Amino acid sequence: MPLSTESGAPFPGRDLILFLTFCVILATLVVQGLSLPALIRGLGLEDDGSREREEIKGRIRVAEAALARIEELVVEEWVREDTAERVRGLYNYQRSRFSARFGDDEDVTEERSGAYQRLLRELLRAQRCTLLELRNEGVIGDEAMHRIERDLDLEESRLEA
Repeated sequence: MPLSTESGAPFPGRDLILFLTFCVILATLVVQGLSLPALIRGLGLEDDGSREREEIKGRIRVAEAALARIEELVVEEWVREDTAERVRGLYNYQRSRFSARFGDDEDVTEERSGAYQRLLRELLRAQRCTLLELRNEGVIGDEAMHRIERDLDLEESRLEA
């Protein structure tokens, strides 16, 4: 906005124009921003859960793909049966945990899942305490501790998913 006209006179009503512009911007941002949640509630717009269902379907299919691949690889000489069985158990658990979200036994599976995650967190906590003790006693060095700690962090981050 110019300060003056071509003749050098002050721009007429400049202060009023600036004030009105400020008011329009303020009303647009604040009033509409604050009223938007009430408008959404009033219109009855809600999350239909489609994103979560889509994610659950994806997680189920991914677990099923892993299980199918385990069955293909179990005949290979480099795949140990006990290892394949442990991995099968992990992916079967994941598949059943997410499948239960579509069924009636969701509460039981989610409760078991919560207990399972709590158990794993307790085990991770014990491992971390032992790791620090080993480092403090000089049994392992900082570098070894950090590598083990990174693996524990990764295991813990998997619990979040």
